Amino acid sequence: EVVAGINTIEKLTPMLVELAVKHAEFNVVSEHFPVVGQALLATLQRGLGYGWTPDVEAAWTAVWNKIVAVMEPALRKAYQDKLSDADKTRMLVEESWGEVERDLETHGVAFFLKIFEIAPAALQLFSFKDEAPLSESAGLKLHASLVMNTVGKAVDNLDDMESLVPALVELAERHSDFSVLPEHFPVVGEALLWTLEKGLGFKWTPEVKVAWESVWGTIVSVMGPALKKAHFDKMPEEDRNRVLVQESWALVKQDSQSLGVNLFLKIFEIAPAALQLFSFKDE
Repeated sequence: EVVAGINTIEKLTPMLVELAVKHAEFNVVSEHFPVVGQALLATLQRGLGYGWTPDVEAAWTAVWNKIVAVMEPALRKAYQDKLSDADKTRMLVEESWGEVERDLETHGVAFFLKIFEIAPAALQLFSFKDEAPLSESAGLKLHASLVMNTVGKAVDNLDDMESLVPALVELAERHSDFSVLPEHFPVVGEALLWTLEKGLGFKWTPEVKVAWESVWGTIVSVMGPALKKAHFDKMPEEDRNRVLVQESWALVKQDSQSLGVNLFLKIFEIAPAALQLFSFKDE
């Protein structure tokens, strides 16, 4: 049917998509396409004998590539549709990261240059701040590669949160030594998503963006409190007390009237005679 409809390959798309969906039921994966393609060409070569010319081979290769271009995304989507939201997010992130990690240094440098574009003052936190030109800085390249490798490790462990969470907490604690603050996370997140978008090109789909936003949100939800705690633990006792009082007051002051009423009711519970001191004692 494919050969018969080769003049209108677009009309074959629904059939090829349906074929891909059916094959998903039998655990066929994208990695199988090269094997099938190689076997198909070898079979045709054997069947045609001397009729298997370079032009015929090129023609069949072109047709096979068109078939794969339709079936592979359909097969991948068929698997995605069966996944839980968490597994779908993990798969999208892992697949897209596989594209980026082919050149971690380049993407890592772009990532940090974007951070410094968004927040120029952040450059002062790094030892390579005076190396020029910054894009060629050996210190930046080394640090960028280390950071991107760390992101890669996080991606590899998305299905093992028991291992990932302690690693993120430790990472946050280390960064507390370099004056990194929770307020820096939005800048880093913006720069990371920008870097991924530029690196992935047309593969940066809305679904991939949502998946990465979800993963980044998870990372921040772990590292943010850990970083805050690390800074808190290093404070003198007087400063810690001040922070605790200010933060706890911020939680209760939203309803100061109820808080005040409860305060006085407790006073009168502890010392009933104190009520007589107030004008509203008989109300």
